[in-house]
Amino acid sequence: MAGWKELLIDVLKLTDETKRLNQDIDKLQSHVVDVDKRVVRLETLVEVSKYQATQAQLTGGSK
Repeated sequence: MAGWKELLIDVLKLTDETKRLNQDIDKLQSHVVDVDKRVVRLETLVEVSKYQATQAQLTGGSK
C-alpha cells in the first residue's frame, strides 16, 4: 500500500491532469462553436439559394 507521500503526489498529478484536460475542453468548445456558426451560415445560404431558384422558376426568369 502506498504511503501518504505517494498518495499526495498522485493527487497532485491528477489535479494537474484535470486542469490540463479542462483547458483542452475549453479549446474544443470554442472550436465547436466556430464550426456551428459556419454551418448555420451555410444552411442560410442554401435556403436563400433554394428560395431564389423557386422564385426564378415561378416568374419564368433567371437570377
